[in-house]
Amino acid sequence: MAISKIHCADDLAALAVEAVQQFRKDKQYRDLISAVLMANHVADWHFQKDLGRKFKGSEKEKMKGIYPEWGVLRDLANGTKHCELQAHKCPVEWEHDDLWDSPGHVESNGLDWFVEFDGQDRSVTILIESFLEDFTNRAFRPT
Repeated sequence: MAISKIHCADDLAALAVEAVQQFRKDKQYRDLISAVLMANHVADWHFQKDLGRKFKGSEKEKMKGIYPEWGVLRDLANGTKHCELQAHKCPVEWEHDDLWDSPGHVESNGLDWFVEFDGQDRSVTILIESFLEDFTNRAFRPT
């Protein structure tokens, strides 16, 4: 989907999907950072543009409750702003839950970018894709 102007949260989500696809193709972490930042801001666009109201504390908690991956992506996005990025690159291991879907699985050096999520190392790419799929396909979004 070629997006030339962002009108709503779904447009920004589509751009984030494109950035993830580009990361999977070229393995350039700038594309993954772009996807993290855009996925994080899907919530802002949903509340401010789609619903026409402020995105404040209670709405942020509601988003994290419905989309737990979004909470991690928000922390990563804020970490790029405040120099507190809490993710690490590591070799993909057999015991990783995201082994078969990880971009590192198909790369010769086997590296991927992981963050702790629910007590496990999870691929940032997989968390982005999971959040965007849930947000895009979910009939119920925060209102």
